[in-house]
Amino acid sequence: MALFRVMFGVLIIADLWFRSYYIHEHYSDIGVWPLMNAVSENRYSFSFHYISGSYGFQAFMMLLAAFCAFCSIIGWHTRFFVVMNWLMLCSIQNRNPYLLDGGDEYIRMFSFWAMFLPLGERFSIDSMPHARSKHSITNTNNGGCNNMKGSDGSSYYLSLGTFSTWGQFTIIYMFTAYLKWGEEWTKDLTATQYALKSSQIARPFGYAISDYTLLLKFLTWGVLWFEKLGPFMAVSPFWSGPMKSLAVLGFWLMHIGFGACIALGQFVVVPGVCSLVFLPGWFWEVLVPYVRARLPLPKAYRLMRTRQQGTIIIHTRGETMRKVVATFCMFFVWDKYEIVDADVASRDPFRKTADDLANKGKMPVDGITLDIHSETKQILHDNETFSIEYHGKRVSGYNGAAALVETSCVWFLSSLMRHRRVRPVLTTVGHALAALESKSSIFSNWIYPATPRKFSKSILVEIASILFLFYILNWNLGTFFRYPIQPDIFWIGPTFKVDQYWGMFAPHPPMSSGWMVMDGQNAMGELVNVFPGHEHDPVDYTRPEVFSSYFPSQRWSQFLQCLPDQRLADLRLQFGRFVCREWNFWGRNPPEKFLKSFKITYYRADTHLDGKEAEIQSGVLWDHQCY
Repeated sequence: MALFRVMFGVLIIADLWFRSYYIHEHYSDIGVWPLMNAVSENRYSFSFHYISGSYGFQAFMMLLAAFCAFCSIIGWHTRFFVVMNWLMLCSIQNRNPYLLDGGDEYIRMFSFWAMFLPLGERFSIDSMPHARSKHSITNTNNGGCNNMKGSDGSSYYLSLGTFSTWGQFTIIYMFTAYLKWGEEWTKDLTATQYALKSSQIARPFGYAISDYTLLLKFLTWGVLWFEKLGPFMAVSPFWSGPMKSLAVLGFWLMHIGFGACIALGQFVVVPGVCSLVFLPGWFWEVLVPYVRARLPLPKAYRLMRTRQQGTIIIHTRGETMRKVVATFCMFFVWDKYEIVDADVASRDPFRKTADDLANKGKMPVDGITLDIHSETKQILHDNETFSIEYHGKRVSGYNGAAALVETSCVWFLSSLMRHRRVRPVLTTVGHALAALESKSSIFSNWIYPATPRKFSKSILVEIASILFLFYILNWNLGTFFRYPIQPDIFWIGPTFKVDQYWGMFAPHPPMSSGWMVMDGQNAMGELVNVFPGHEHDPVDYTRPEVFSSYFPSQRWSQFLQCLPDQRLADLRLQFGRFVCREWNFWGRNPPEKFLKSFKITYYRADTHLDGKEAEIQSGVLWDHQCY
């Protein structure tokens, strides 16, 4: 679950990064969907983004969402920030729902279920044992990932929340499989071929393989059956470890394959990240050490790993330095280590290290013996704040910090730390931490818990999780059997954002290709292209082979593909006003280049697998007068 928490937070930050490129166009009051329209349309929804439609406020809300995601990554007040992740996701998705795709729905649902999981129990600041201890911090890893286990030795967690999370995962794939009842999926097996010949969604690679009929039929059959069986493999009681790991790998490969052929945005990686929650203890305790021992690594790292014996002994002076080192070791050092307070150790000449206790009757670790029994009885000199001892040698100061990085799973960064331009910068940062020890220790005490924060089960929360699961099951059954949700409980879905539909390419795949041309006339009577991202290109009326690559981004693709919907006349009106503002305001064009009018023409052609040329149909979606 720790890997899921980290990757999920990274996914949220990456999503916010790509959204931030189009704050002006997609989220501000002068963009394609002004705040007034968003508030009036979404009856049940809430959004912090409704407070203001200014560019600055929208940017601030994205920064706040990124901060919440970062805090969940490092596991600081994990439960609170996991809840905040869900609130911020709902908020930004409600601000402009016409930008959303299946990946947004997927990430929103797993953000909801993450609130019921103990995501901060491992590899987190919340779980750091004795981070504020004034004596020593010891980890007993032995070349594997045993720190994935809890204090009771267990690496498993079972609750109604975990059952409901698996239930949501199963609902997604079972319904997306059984909603595909069309002959293209069940009889002819031509669904994948139809999808890859649809120009508005196919990628160049997908279009290139769209004529390999036999291969695509096999892929259609394989996808349909894996969607049915994959969720049950993820909780298999038989050959549990290998089977669950194989299921996670299967979901990654399936969605990466989708993304290689079809423009799906973040839907390529979101399901794979969410499936990480089902990784079994076997993966960390058996498979990872096995692969790690046989992984081809650079010669220097392999020599260091071979020479390294016993525990890595790390001496620190100062509370802040000890906490920084402890945090790094918890996340990145997978071998045995012990962090010792230098001042305490120097006052206790009879202190034993972890290796001394494990090897009674044997000589202590070299270096520790020399330091403790030296005449000065000092582990660190007066001008030192850090040192590390491993495979019989002691390195202090900046070189010691680089050596610590070298013993970690991010060993490749040690060469960067030794670079002549990086070293002075990091040295200055280290000196600043040492100089501000008294002030920074107050700040670090606020960050690190006095005792580990535990995820406590609540009977009310557990009951709520199972009730939400039944509600979601009922919602999906309603989409399958086409019965309406009871009016008295309908509001729960859109309010808590658990409303969902998993009919991707169902019941039939897209069996036609569509593309748009946006041509306009400026004040001089010249023909101009007003398609977003192509304002300087000539107008092209020819049929594109791959129209998906014509969109500026996946968000623009989702929005523009909503325009042909006849129910969304107000959306086309707001888009027309936005185009006119972009051309005529902000000083981007001189008055003689102002846009006078433009129209959106939609072209459509049916897909014929037999190679027959399709008749192209066209119609004007929108005709807009700027002035």
